[in-house]
Amino acid sequence: MAKLYLIAGHGAGDPGACGGGQTEAANVRALASRIKALGGSDVEVLDTSRNWYADAGINRLTIPKDAALLELHMDGAVETARGGHVIIKSGYEPDAYDKALADDIARILPGRAEKIIKRSNLANVNRAAARGINYRLVECGFISNAEDRAIFNSRMDEIATTILASFGLTQAPSIAPSPTPVPVATKGFGGTYRCTVDGLRIRTSPYIRKDNIVPNVSYDKGDEVVLDDWYQSHDGYIWGRYTGIESGLKRYVAVGKPTGKPEPDDYLIRI
Repeated sequence: MAKLYLIAGHGAGDPGACGGGQTEAANVRALASRIKALGGSDVEVLDTSRNWYADAGINRLTIPKDAALLELHMDGAVETARGGHVIIKSGYEPDAYDKALADDIARILPGRAEKIIKRSNLANVNRAAARGINYRLVECGFISNAEDRAIFNSRMDEIATTILASFGLTQAPSIAPSPTPVPVATKGFGGTYRCTVDGLRIRTSPYIRKDNIVPNVSYDKGDEVVLDDWYQSHDGYIWGRYTGIESGLKRYVAVGKPTGKPEPDDYLIRI
């Protein structure tokens, strides 16, 4: 296949579905960024500042005939609903891309009774069909479901790589996966800490990387967090770790600079 074009759903003031302090628009933009990073020049992310549904952008979109267009979304419903699936135009038969994508997204995010749904009442599905564009929409699980959110956040690179593989594309060899942190057992580091700054980012690994930021979640001045007896010095910071109450996943925050002792300007001060 020549190229994969991506639309990140919602945006331009529309957050889409929400759950667990996260928004659909932000999550699918983070996923689009990873697909691009891993797919390189074989992938083009279309303007993420737009809402492609609201402004009917597909009506004016021109892409090569041999290219594919994928629109990224997350579902929202009751908290127990979960699972990913693919949507195509009613009356169409799924092609090889649709089948591979549906199988793989259902493997990572199981729960839906049907892996491929045919719809005739979705504007972008109809617009793409009218233009003869090779299009499908993928729902990457339910943002309203805690387990789906945890999978989406912790396995984003796997989802991105799977999407690439579904379209016959491979990961760019120059992109290294996030390194696995080496635990360091340290007595006395754990305890309750208070944040001294606004917007302290929470990450899925203790490194400064664009792809490991937990979207739409941060600590602000005065917030408290209980860290465990683990730390690591990396990228010019001391990192602390805790387990998310809702997700059950390990999360990492920068505590301060590696000076060898607590400092008044640390981002987190033990109390």
